[in-house]
Amino acid sequence: MPDLYPMFDVPEDIAEEEIEAPEIDLNPLKTAAFDFNKGETIVDLKGRVVMAENQAAYRQWVIKCVMTERYEYLAYGPDFGVEVKAIMRANYPRDIAESELERTIREALMVDPRTVSVDNFVFEWQADSVLVKCEVESIYDQEEFTFRLTA
Repeated sequence: MPDLYPMFDVPEDIAEEEIEAPEIDLNPLKTAAFDFNKGETIVDLKGRVVMAENQAAYRQWVIKCVMTERYEYLAYGPDFGVEVKAIMRANYPRDIAESELERTIREALMVDPRTVSVDNFVFEWQADSVLVKCEVESIYDQEEFTFRLTA
């Protein structure tokens, strides 16, 4: 029976080299805290903007990224956001639409090196929207997010 993978001898000078994984420079993450229920930046009693840092800032970035349509806002570059409208308007069969929604969400979130994985998608379809649940693992923790996406 043939081998599954090719087998070969590694030259000694290569076999003895130590291979180091590249280090990713992750600057501390800091942004203005945002109240998604009210749709506004959070300010303290003195009127100063409250800052979200690291894990809270990353969580906020995840929500903004998935809730922002890619290419629709000049404030964001082409690597930010998802492509939900085109998917929802294409009238794909549900399994294809779900696969495309997974793809666009995963691609959008994997842009940030703090994201480790985006998995375990669950879809609940309604008349004009879909409720998407997924697990996002980051360097901080693993958390389940729920998003209501519309065309």
